[in-house]
Parts: sequence; structure tokens; C-alpha cells
Amino acid sequence: MTLLNEGIVFQSGGVLHNRIVMAPMTIQSAYFDGGVTQEMIDYYAARSGDAGAVIVESAFVENYGRAFPGALGIDIDSKIAGLTKLANAIKVKGSKAILQIYHAGRMANPEFNGGHQPVSASPIAALRDNAETPLEMTHEQIESMIDRFGDAVNRAILAGFDGVEIHGANTYLIQQFFSPHSNRRTDKWGGDIEKRTTFPLAVLEKTKQVVKAHDKSDFIIGYRFSPEEIEQPGIRFDDTMYLLDKLATHGLDYLHFSMGSWLRNSIVTPEDLEPLIDKYRKLQSENLAKVPVIGVGGIAQRSDADKALAQGYDLTAVGKGFLVEPTWASKALSDESCAEFADIEQQEALTIPTPLWEIMDYMIIDSAAEALKHQRIKELQNVPIKFNAGEYTAYGRGHNDDLPVTVTFSEDKILEILVDSSKESDGIANPAFERIPQQVLDGQTLNIDVISGATVSSQAVLDGVSNAVDLAGGNSEALRCKAREAVQWSSKTIEETVDIVVVGGGGAGLSATLTALDKGKSVILLEKFPAIGGNTVRTGGWVNAAEPEWQGDFAALPGEKETLIQLASTPESEFVDEYLADFRTLKSQLDNYFTDLETGNKYLFDSVELHRIQTYLGGKRTDLNGEAIHGQYDLVETLTSSSMESINWLSDKGIDFDRSVVEIPVGALWRRAHKPKRPKGVEFVDKLSKRIEEQNGRIITDTRATDLIVEEGKVVGIKAVQADGTELILHVNHGVVLASGGFGANTQMIKKYNTYWKEIADDIKTTNSPALVGDGIEIGEKAGAELVGMGFVQLMPVGDPKSGALLTGLIVPPENFVFVNQQGNRFIDECGSRDVLAEAFFDNGGLIYMIADENIRQTAANTSDETIEREIKEGIIIQADTLEELAQKIGVPANTLTTTIAQYNNCVEQGSDPEFNKSAFGLKVEKAPFYATPRQPSVHHTMGGLKIDTKARVIGKDGQIIKGLYAAGEVAGGIHAGNRLGGNALIDIFTYGRIAGETASELV
Repeated sequence: MTLLNEGIVFQSGGVLHNRIVMAPMTIQSAYFDGGVTQEMIDYYAARSGDAGAVIVESAFVENYGRAFPGALGIDIDSKIAGLTKLANAIKVKGSKAILQIYHAGRMANPEFNGGHQPVSASPIAALRDNAETPLEMTHEQIESMIDRFGDAVNRAILAGFDGVEIHGANTYLIQQFFSPHSNRRTDKWGGDIEKRTTFPLAVLEKTKQVVKAHDKSDFIIGYRFSPEEIEQPGIRFDDTMYLLDKLATHGLDYLHFSMGSWLRNSIVTPEDLEPLIDKYRKLQSENLAKVPVIGVGGIAQRSDADKALAQGYDLTAVGKGFLVEPTWASKALSDESCAEFADIEQQEALTIPTPLWEIMDYMIIDSAAEALKHQRIKELQNVPIKFNAGEYTAYGRGHNDDLPVTVTFSEDKILEILVDSSKESDGIANPAFERIPQQVLDGQTLNIDVISGATVSSQAVLDGVSNAVDLAGGNSEALRCKAREAVQWSSKTIEETVDIVVVGGGGAGLSATLTALDKGKSVILLEKFPAIGGNTVRTGGWVNAAEPEWQGDFAALPGEKETLIQLASTPESEFVDEYLADFRTLKSQLDNYFTDLETGNKYLFDSVELHRIQTYLGGKRTDLNGEAIHGQYDLVETLTSSSMESINWLSDKGIDFDRSVVEIPVGALWRRAHKPKRPKGVEFVDKLSKRIEEQNGRIITDTRATDLIVEEGKVVGIKAVQADGTELILHVNHGVVLASGGFGANTQMIKKYNTYWKEIADDIKTTNSPALVGDGIEIGEKAGAELVGMGFVQLMPVGDPKSGALLTGLIVPPENFVFVNQQGNRFIDECGSRDVLAEAFFDNGGLIYMIADENIRQTAANTSDETIEREIKEGIIIQADTLEELAQKIGVPANTLTTTIAQYNNCVEQGSDPEFNKSAFGLKVEKAPFYATPRQPSVHHTMGGLKIDTKARVIGKDGQIIKGLYAAGEVAGGIHAGNRLGGNALIDIFTYGRIAGETASELV
């Protein structure tokens, strides 16, 4: 085994006295022209000596090749003097000085490069926000760039550096030439993989020529590389091994992985858990095996470095460790513990330049403040708790309004807590209003954790009690610090047998449970969160179902024929053979509808068949590569044929629908929605859960399902764990229904199945409940279920830019507002499908505005005047007395906005929209005050999941039904294919939830 303190001799003859190198880290502290500053010299000098080598941060080889501010340069001879001082400061203490050289290519931000447009192998912009499209380099420019790298090597040698590291990583220019994403050339510099290696090899060859000319036989030449790219097409690990083998054949001293962790696995196929270093060693050629490799990322202590060497690296590079521990190498070699954070007072002692200090704030702590904080907590824990006996009412801030909390005190104890949740819960059981008060009473402390899924309500109760404590003369700060009793972890196992277990307390799970109860079965519903409801309580409440007798007078509106024509004009080439026959049938039906329109037959116009056409074609049956999306026509047919049965079933269960108007949800194409009179989706959860309780169904919350019990290919039970650790083993006579929702709140799962989302998933927000992390899908897959459509994620265009939430701002049907971009222009049919809207939003800068007027209050759904006023104060809704003032407040040109609104109002008057073909019109925008609601796409729905048939039975990887296993709602895939229409989610969960309950009730 290689030891950390062992020396190493490179092929060139260069020697390092141990296996530690300081990784190149950008410190942004050079002069404006890229010259060396004294701060840089001091910084590197403080970290040199015991490390075998110090690799100095990337130095640009050409003046307009900077990737960041304060970058170091090696582009002209005048910089040699400063670089000489830097090299000497490192070498004088015994470390080798290696300089990394690079050009940013298309990653060269014009802001840092005098406004110059970046250059690259091809005019392909990077996949990042506000990326510039680079200029394609000519053959002459490429040859000149290779010479610039050679000139940089020459200057590094003249400055006294012991080596250079060619920066072929981090998506900079050299990597851009090798990448099939950024290099689309067809000449000698691009095309197949062999030609894409031409530029990196030319840079290496030029480097070697310069070194040979100086007769510097021990001059070290390294190459840094990024093993993979997430772009499609992009560099894959096999491609990298091809390149590295070519480089090794031409001669190198070392190769340097560029990764966030030395133990990292693939970012392209994250389900493959094999570390890349293991793959590297398995795939390396004989030539490559002779070249030492450096591992980097996550090496904080000596033990980490030892593990990296044992894993197969030859050297270890340490980055963050050297930031907060300049003598990291000496401490590690002496087996001493190394600091992992810096104190706020240590900047000068650590010799860290201010620009670097400002960007490493995540590694800085205020130890003095922390010590004072802990001391204060100790003091407060010894404060005697006393109150002025009596009853006091105070308030905490809830979702909708101030939450009244009435607290009764004795002189030394909290006796009673009453929460008035009438404005907050809307009839839905919220655990915060019961559990938080009881926990406060039991522990006589405010040191209480908020409840998952009820964070705002929990905090409102705690704040209300806290304020009441202060009113009673107590010390709320002391009560917030009072120690609480440790939770007793249970080792108990509860085992029982029921007919059916349903997993998930949203609309699908409630529907399945109630249906099975109606069939006389015993049912347990498991919900992992403290409160039921899932995503259903977060919905707008719109349920699509064709009911021509009611909807006929509303359906055939101006613009709808144009929308149908667009559907009918979908080319057959977009459909693969397995869908082509269905598509031709649908197109034939569309022709019949056009005839009905001409004859004025509105009754037939809005029918089950039309709903089916819209749902099927709106699902976008092929992906971006022309591959078939696994959407099943029979599932769509069952959904649309059974939709009115679901509406009638819901009505029978007590759901009170508003039949005064037919509405259109965002992304629904046109009107068909049934909507309860109560706001949001609470009506469904409230009424269905109460019916379950009345019929002795059991709802167990705080209980997470972990594994299905499978015997001889049949699901016979399920295992679950409760919040206190109690294990449940539930055997079933009939089966298990998975209704746990999708994975819209699971960033890692989204990135796992969709390459495009790898770029944006960490930043984009979600409308989803935090419960929707795809655990039901994982449970089903472990039991052998087939997954379909997992790569398709739908954005809700009208998410809140701050929270991602859907139900904030003016929530109104799209017929009653206007979308404008940041230039004040209208750009899309407001009634369009969600995928089209979201794409248009991104094309228009991501952030857009919904514009409406005072009349909107009459049609605003899921909100109230009180909520609107509060959100105006909070800045969620922007209000102004004139359109000109509104334009000023949202930063768009006033003339453009007023012209846009005038044109839109004319469309409403004429009943047609020649530019965007809006399918439904409602209100003009003409009555002051005027409103603007900022909107931005958020993750809303995941179309993929467990494959099911029309009876909600789960299909296995072998194509056979998995006996005893059923799925309904967003956990199931194949219904909505690549795009879900607005209003179809609720009809899906209630329809297939009922079907799952019915099928599971049958003996299998």
C-alpha cells in the first residue's frame, strides 16, 4: 500500500517528497490585468513547504480567456517577473511549484473580458443561465491558441516553475474541443472521437516541444480532466479513457481527476455505484498504468488521504483543507487533526485574500458568538419559570392570517392551550393544532420541533404560545431553551392481518380506501407524514370530466376550433407503430367534430371522446429523440370513459361542486373542469377522510412504508416504521395499493432519470408536498415492478418565484388574465398546455407576470380578499392604480405594456386572437387597480412511475401482473405520457384510486 509520506519520481525525472499536493483553487486576487499581487504571494507561501507540490490556480493564456474575476494571467512576458516571485515563494520552503494553464473558451464571461464574445470549437452555448453563444474558432485561431499555450509554458519555465498542469477540465476550452456537445466541427479539429482529441494532443505536444527546447528534463507536465459531462451528447467515461490513453502514449507525468469527491461514482448513470477510480483501474491500458493519478475532493483528514491512496490513487490533492489549515500537510503527516472551518477572526492569521474570504463564507464560523450563545442558553435554562396567572390570547402568523392562540397559566405552569384554527385549517385535520400544544404542555417547554408537512402552522402555534408567555410576564426565551426529554425509541414490532393496506393519504389513497370499505373490506391507510392530504390539498381543485348536458353552453368558444386544428395537424411521423392506429382513429374523430362545429352541434362538441383526444395528443407521445413515450391508450380510454362516474361518486360522498360556471385550469386547453365550492383541494380530503372514519377505516399517520412482503411472486403484506421506531408488519388477504404520489420533491431522483434536469434541478423550486420523494416507486421497483416514463417531469408555469408554491398570488382561470414577459409583451396563449407554457416562459427569461384588473377578484379561486390584501403587502401581488404605474413597479416599458393590454382587450371584444389563438376569453384588463403576479416555472408533476393496466394492477419487469399489488395516482406511470393536461391529475387519482380499491377487493 502506498503511504502518504512516500516520495514519487515522475517519468520526467521530477520528484515530490510525499504524496500530498495542494489543489489549484481560484482565489480571485490577481491585479485587474492578471498580474501577481503580494496577497497571492503571501497566500501561497503560507501553504508551501510540507506539501510535495503546490499547484497554482488556473492562469489564462490569452487576455480574453478569463472565466472569473481577479484571475491570474500568463498571457504576456511582462507577467514573468511577478510569476517568478510567486514560484520562488513556494519553492523556497521545499514544495514543487506547478502552474495550471487554461483558456475558458465559451465559459469566458464577457463581463470579465472587456465585453468580448467568447470563442470555442463551435458556436454552441453552454447549458447555463445567460450563456453567450461563442464564436467558432477558425483554423488559424486554433493554431494560434496552441501557440499561446506553448508561450505560457515558456513563461512558466522562465519564471522558475517546476511544472505545468494543462487544464483540460471544468468545461473550459480544451475540454470543449473534446466534448461532442461543444464541438460540432467536421474538419480536422472535430467530428469523431479521434478528431476531437486533436486539440488536447496538440497542446500537450506543444508543451513538450517547449520543455525540450529549454532542456528541462525534470520539468513536470500534468493534465487535469473531468471524467464525464452531463450534457447530451456529452463526454462519457469510456470517451475519457480513450483520450487519457492517447495522452499517456505521448508522455505525461500525472493525470489529475477533477471531481467533488475522490470516491465519486458516475454523474451520468448515478444508479451505477462503482467509484470512477475503480472503473479507471479496470479500464486502464498498459501505457496509462504507468502514469500516476491524483485524487481530489473531500479529503479533510489524514484518514481520508489514506483511504484515497488505498482505493487506487497515487497522490492526493487537498483543496479546502489548505484554506482553513495552511499547514495541513505537516499536520496530516504527523497524524494530527486538521481544522475544517475557519473562525471569523482568522482571515489575517490564515493569510487569506479578501476576495477569497468572501466566497468561502460557508467554511467560516463565529466561535466567540457560538460560545456566547451556548453560555446564554445555560443561563436561560436556570431561569425560574414564573407567570402572572390567568388567560391570555396572542397570535402567530399562519398560512392565511394571524392565528389566535389562547393560553391559560398558573403561577408556575402552562395549564391549557386553545388554538382557533378556523381561518387556517379549513376543516382539514392539522396535527400542528393538536400535537404542538400537547407537547408544550407535556414538557412545559417551547423547545419543540415543527411538524413535517405542517411547518408554517407549527411555527404559528409556537409563536402564539411564546407571545402569550410574554404577555403573562414569563420569559419565552427561557422556555425556548428549556431542555426537553429525549424521545424514547421503540423496539416494538406490531403484526396484524387486514384485507387491504393502502399507502399514501392523498386523493388516490383516500379513494382506494373508501372504495374498498364500501366493498366490505377491512382497510388500513398508511401515511408517512403527520397529516393526510399529500399533494391533493395543494391543488386548485379542478377536476376534468366531460358532462355535455352541463358544459355544452360553455364549450364551443372562439379559439377552440383553432386548438383542435392544431391537434389534428400533428404529423403521423411523431407516432411509432404501437400508437399509430390509435392516432389515426383520433384524427378521424376530429374530422367529425369539425363537421359538428359547422352544424352548430355544441352538445356533441364537448364529449368523452374529445376529452380522450385532448388527453392522448396532449401527452406528447414521443420524446425529444423521437423515441416512444410509454403512454398507454387503454389507460387514457379508461380514464376519460370513467371520469363522470368519478364525479358522481365524489358527489355521493358529499363533495359540493360549483355548477354556476365551467372553468379551465392552467394547461387544460379549454373548459371542462368541475370545481368544489370550497377553496383548493381541502374539500376532497376533508369529506373522504370523514367517510373513512365513519366506516371504521383506519388511518395511521407518521408511518413510513419500507418494503413489500412478497411470497412466490405475490404481494402478501407490507412492512412499515412509525415515528418512534415501532415496526409494523401488516399481512393482507387481498393486496396492497400504492398511492404514495410521484417524486417531484426529490431533486436527486429527478436528476437520476432525466439528463436535462441535472443542470437545473438543484435550483428550481417545486409546488409539491415534501412527502413526494418517490419512495412508493422505489418500494414497487424492489418488488419487481416495471417503471415507465420516468424521464418526464412537468413544470407548473405559474409557480411562485420565491417558494415554488402554486396557490399564491391571484389564482384565476387563464381566460381572465394576460401573460407578459419582462419587456411587457404578450408571448403565448394563456390557455396553452403546461409544457408549451413552461418552455415559452424559459424562452422569455424565466420570470413573467400575470396581469389582471380589479374585476379579477370576482373570479379569483382558492383565495379571498383578505389573502389578496396580505399578499399585496408581502409583495407577492403587485398593485397599482394605472397600467403605467404597474409597468414602473415591475420594471417593464410603460408604452409597451399599455399597448399590449389594449391589443388584448380588443381580442376579448372580437372573441378571437389572431396572433396566439387563445381558446377561451373572459375578462378585459381595464378597471383599476391593476395587478401583476410574478410567476416562474416550478416542478409540478412527474409523469413516470409503476406500470399498471386498466384495473390498476402493477405490471412486473417480466410483463406479467404482480399479484396483490395495485397502484393509483402519480405513483403510476403511462397515463399522461410526456405531458399532463391541467385538471387531469385529480380525475386520475379519483378514477384510478376507485379502480384500485375495487380491483384489490376482488380475491386474487
